[in-house]
Amino acid sequence: MILFIFGCVHQVSSRSSYYWKTRRVECENHGLNISRCSLHEDDSKAELNPGCFEEVDAKNNTRIYCRLNCEESDETTVLAKVPNWNHECNHHFNYELERRRRDWYLWRSDRCTAATIAFHIRCGFPRDPRIFYIQNKHLFEYEDNEA
Repeated sequence: MILFIFGCVHQVSSRSSYYWKTRRVECENHGLNISRCSLHEDDSKAELNPGCFEEVDAKNNTRIYCRLNCEESDETTVLAKVPNWNHECNHHFNYELERRRRDWYLWRSDRCTAATIAFHIRCGFPRDPRIFYIQNKHLFEYEDNEA
């Protein structure tokens, strides 16, 4: 029995590494009823309103979705909201992460849409995405002469 458990533990630990990448979504209110967000990732420029769009849910509440650039990620987590004492944004009630359109999105609703707040987010990848892109450049090529 002990050998069986040891064998299972050894199998789990011999798997390839899991890759984590963090990013920040910073939303700032400029005196309007809605805040504008920007996506900040390491090694790239900030993206203003990253693929953001509005959608009305079944209860007639408007949600604002913003893309996180976590394609190929199979796990995404909000690590922190800053400031953490902000009561306009409450996890599961008026902000959450949702997988849509082959990417992860942060949605906000109600009073959270007008709040000045930042979300620190972590995306988990089963393989290093940089290596995937290097090995599969042909998938991301674009021909200017194609119509």
